[in-house]
Amino acid sequence: MSEPVRFVQEALIENFCKDWTEADRIFIFCTSKESTGENGSKELNWLDNGQARTTDELEKIGLQHRLQDLQKRIGLKPQIEQLDIEAGFSEEEIWGIFNTVYSKLQPSDQIYFDVTHAFRSIPLFSVVLFNYSKMMIGTQLVSIMYGAFEKLGPALKVRELPLDERIAPVIDLTNIARLQEYNQIAGSQKGFGKVKQLKEAIASELADNSNQAVKDLCNSISELDEYIATINIKAIKAGKFISKFRNNYKNVKKKMALTKPLSNLLDELNRETSDFVGESSYRNIEAAINWTIKHDMLMQAYPMAEEYVVYRVADMFKDDKPSQLSARKYREFISGILGAPAEDFVSKNWKFSLADFPDVADRLAEDFLIRELRPLYDPIRLSRNALAHANGIEYDELQKGIPNIIECIKHLNAAYETYSSTKYIIENCYGEK
Repeated sequence: MSEPVRFVQEALIENFCKDWTEADRIFIFCTSKESTGENGSKELNWLDNGQARTTDELEKIGLQHRLQDLQKRIGLKPQIEQLDIEAGFSEEEIWGIFNTVYSKLQPSDQIYFDVTHAFRSIPLFSVVLFNYSKMMIGTQLVSIMYGAFEKLGPALKVRELPLDERIAPVIDLTNIARLQEYNQIAGSQKGFGKVKQLKEAIASELADNSNQAVKDLCNSISELDEYIATINIKAIKAGKFISKFRNNYKNVKKKMALTKPLSNLLDELNRETSDFVGESSYRNIEAAINWTIKHDMLMQAYPMAEEYVVYRVADMFKDDKPSQLSARKYREFISGILGAPAEDFVSKNWKFSLADFPDVADRLAEDFLIRELRPLYDPIRLSRNALAHANGIEYDELQKGIPNIIECIKHLNAAYETYSSTKYIIENCYGEK
């Protein structure tokens, strides 16, 4: 800055906008006599001679004139537009400001917002507005700035200072807006089990950091989100994503400067995934099923639970697999045993692939575990089929069927009851079973 300036907006524009193009825009929102019925910032500060009592020539020049001079002096290319707004002292006026500002935003805009001379409610209001526009049209709030003139002291005292000592600091308030974004991330993570936004926030906050640990951490969070959403049982069981997450979580926490809210969200994800293990294990599928139950992801819970039971039972009885059957065909065989109609099961009236290997079917039908699982498994199978074929199964029916999933897993793994996520869903979601 070549010289002290009266308006913080002039300093900010010269600093941030000097390389902007004709496609960019600078909007100055002012209260005015037309909008409020009395002189506002338009008459007092935008136009010349707004401060009638001053004898200081600098204070007689309005922001409009100053910005016109700045355009000529540095070749500023963006168009500057002044818009009248209401004072914002009522709900109706606040919505009027919202409409005025929002109407000027375009998809993918990057926004630099100065709140130095705004009424106290405007900074809070603007955070909500710009987060709304981010969701609706993909804008990005780059910065919220505030010129802290009061730090210099009372106005009368400041007038006595030489110009070069009247330099007010500009404070970056952008993290106020980011805190609301973190609230949204927390809501998605805690309420719905969606962690994609957390990954995006980490990538954004550490965008200037090329450390491989950051990239691997983001990838592992994406994999957790994607594997559960797409019911990728093989990848979930393998546990590579959780091993990658744990290692890089520690590295990033130790070496990178994360904001406290983002660090807390990462800690929470680490706690929520504590039942996963970084190796191939059915425990990972059990933990993933718990994740879907806790977060009411019923479209994922039922297919994952059915496939888990079939995979687990096929593995437990792998020595009974006929050599003629592939692993996939044997799982279908196990599914047939678990889901056979009661009358066929009792009479051993085997059909389809079960009829091809009646001795194996007879042997499995006599096993105590198979008999215990059948009445629990079949409702899971039927609900999964209803979901897969869009048969209109009621949500309440799906909710009521979740204890069958829990009981099935208990029968297959006694340690399942010791998981923190199992205790949580039993105590908080479905009562003591």
